[in-house]
Amino acid sequence: MKMIALATGLLWASSVAAQEQPSLQDPLREGSEVSPEEDEQTPPTDLPDTQTEPSQRGGSSNIALVNRSEENVITQASDAFGTSVGDETIGLYSGGNVRGFSAFAAQNVRIEGLYFDNQGPLSDAVRAGSTIQVGISALGYPFPAPTGIVDFSLRRSGDKAVVSARTGFGDFFAPFATVDAALPLTGNLDLNIGAGVEEFVYPDGADFWFVRYGGVARWRPADGVELTGFYSRYDYFDEQQTPVIFTAGAFLPKRIARNRFVGQDWADWAGHSQNFGGMAKLSRGGWRIGLGLFSSRFTIDQFGANFFANTQADGSAERQVLLGRDQVTQSYSGELLVEREFTEGPRRHRLLASARFRQVDDDLGGFAFRSLGPGMIDVADPVAEPGVAFGALTRDEIRQETGALGYGMQWQGLGEVNLGVQKTRYRKEVRAPGLAPTANEDSPILWNASAALTAIEGLAIYAATTRGLEESGTAPAFAANANLTLPALRTRQVEGGVRWTLAKDVKLITGLFDVRRPYFELDTDNVFRVLGDVKHQGAEISLTAKPLAGLNVVAGAVLMRPRVTGEAVEQGRLGERPLGRVGTTLDLRIDYQPPALDALSVDLGINYTGDRAARIDNTLFIPERAIIDLGTRYRFKLGRTPAVLRVQVANLTNVFGWNVTGGGGFQFIPSRRFNMSLSADF
Repeated sequence: MKMIALATGLLWASSVAAQEQPSLQDPLREGSEVSPEEDEQTPPTDLPDTQTEPSQRGGSSNIALVNRSEENVITQASDAFGTSVGDETIGLYSGGNVRGFSAFAAQNVRIEGLYFDNQGPLSDAVRAGSTIQVGISALGYPFPAPTGIVDFSLRRSGDKAVVSARTGFGDFFAPFATVDAALPLTGNLDLNIGAGVEEFVYPDGADFWFVRYGGVARWRPADGVELTGFYSRYDYFDEQQTPVIFTAGAFLPKRIARNRFVGQDWADWAGHSQNFGGMAKLSRGGWRIGLGLFSSRFTIDQFGANFFANTQADGSAERQVLLGRDQVTQSYSGELLVEREFTEGPRRHRLLASARFRQVDDDLGGFAFRSLGPGMIDVADPVAEPGVAFGALTRDEIRQETGALGYGMQWQGLGEVNLGVQKTRYRKEVRAPGLAPTANEDSPILWNASAALTAIEGLAIYAATTRGLEESGTAPAFAANANLTLPALRTRQVEGGVRWTLAKDVKLITGLFDVRRPYFELDTDNVFRVLGDVKHQGAEISLTAKPLAGLNVVAGAVLMRPRVTGEAVEQGRLGERPLGRVGTTLDLRIDYQPPALDALSVDLGINYTGDRAARIDNTLFIPERAIIDLGTRYRFKLGRTPAVLRVQVANLTNVFGWNVTGGGGFQFIPSRRFNMSLSADF
């Protein structure tokens, strides 16, 4: 999604660590082009099912129907590319990192298959989970995008009323408590509601509290008709900000103690994230119609970011702070999607028509910058909050409308073809205080094409190409053009691969991809702008298997060659390796529930990431590292109530390492941490 969280160095760093340290604003902070650390289940057939009911398409029903005590992201994942269930996420990719790019920043987001311009995170009270639609999982998906699609599933109710209570403590012993209820009110009306309060603690000890609440109502007035409405809200308070460290040369900051806050506690955040909307889906005969209308809002009533600038090898630095207030982004979006299917002998044809829109209004900027004098990056040295006068806000307005037509054909026993064409009109206007308004427009024709062969039982060979117009987020606050909304960019992708079902419970997916788009970074004048083109070429592998009773394995790998091209590289001002992109990622997740001891299961996660460029001139790299997580679940009953005790140790071996932010700042990764939760479904 578009980075409306003001894209400070902190935001960029948080996006890099999204997988290692999730937080309330992570979806907002995942717009960075620095790849995060990794930071609907397809049916078991040769091709994705395109005959799913409209109420289910674009969202995994088995995720949405699971009670809180039954949530297990490893056992519910259908591939290794990225799955979220409840508050746990696994996979090679996240919304902020799909083949090295951000699907959130590009605005490639859906709610159960319908277009959604997402500005703030959805509450767990309404969000059951999400999947990354990329590669063969996107085959047949209406109008795919080059940087993948994040598709959210909303919660559903089963046949019986269930009240799920959950409490415990998260990373660094931060307490939480939530209550969710799934209520089938009548035979055709369901209600899911939930609320919770939680403390969140960052790796350096910075913390904040937030409350979340919301609900989902579903009404099925007739067969094949479903109406859905939802409301989701987060309110967050006094969110202290982890400082971002900028070194004076081509060296990493010195190793410092973690879990100790050294910023200014008055430089914090407060605000809210609010999403609501409705969907209507109809399935009659060969017709399927879906309509979604959504509102998404994120505010920062109070804003602060800490920096250590010109940091020396001994840790001495210049302390700086950026302050702001009343930052608001508001979007309205929606889609009308009409599908018509009919059969002709062994061929099933599918016609699609779509109309989408989004309207985004941002009030940003007006920041006050202050230097707090010299200090040390590992020494807490609080100072009094300075008096500041905030400037006027900048107004950004984006309007975009897209019309699309598509055709798909499945030939039984042979394969599938999908074609799509889109005409989009994009307009953005920026009105900055004291300056004449500026505007840019684009109106390209975009297209996608894919094909798959399934003549051999259990084997699908596919190829696809896609063109897109995608958002790029905002310039970071330390740039001369701080917080400027960046223009939409034309992107393109070519890919191909194989899905092989070796056995009933063993599925292997391999693919090759080539993704290209313009490359944004800081230039020598500290302006965040296009410096060339970036291409991500590589291979991805996913293996899911159940080799033994009770044993689930999800394993994946990305072997990528990210490269920057253009005049700046040719002149030696810019290195070939883009800042922060990881070339090699390996991820293994195992969950084992012994048949003789079905109350207990253990799970293991191992994530390896290769080195990454820490400076745009490639004179500094962050070393490779591997993170190990170990957890267990114990299932029991509180009287007649099913319950689960969940315990996990993350970063088991306490690996120390740095993440690089947009613009070349640094933050360390989280230390070893222990979390525990107790969930019960009454």
